[in-house]
Amino acid sequence: MEAEGTNVRRLTYEGSYNDSAAWSPRGDKIAYVSRREGTFAIYLYDMNRGTSIRLTTERGNHENPRWSPDGRHLVFASNRRGSYDIFSVNIEGTDQRQLTFLGGCYTPDWSR
Repeated sequence: MEAEGTNVRRLTYEGSYNDSAAWSPRGDKIAYVSRREGTFAIYLYDMNRGTSIRLTTERGNHENPRWSPDGRHLVFASNRRGSYDIFSVNIEGTDQRQLTFLGGCYTPDWSR
């Protein structure tokens, strides 16, 4: 969509539910959550290529993606180990790390 609200178009066609869209700092990618096969996963839509890649493949639900200020990483909530904690991943889908170990962590945000 253009800044004035014109040229609206649908970007996702797969999944039974797509939510939590977050624009990258450069505005060229969108991280979002898609429910497919009964669980939520983090996907990355590339505006220039018109394609999506899946970033999280582990069991459990992965939700609420948020961008790092430099656009190279995402943080997100995941219940892959039972309760929800915060994880990080680079935009290639590698180097996933658990950042919290308390449980009950649902809405990450990145300091600037």
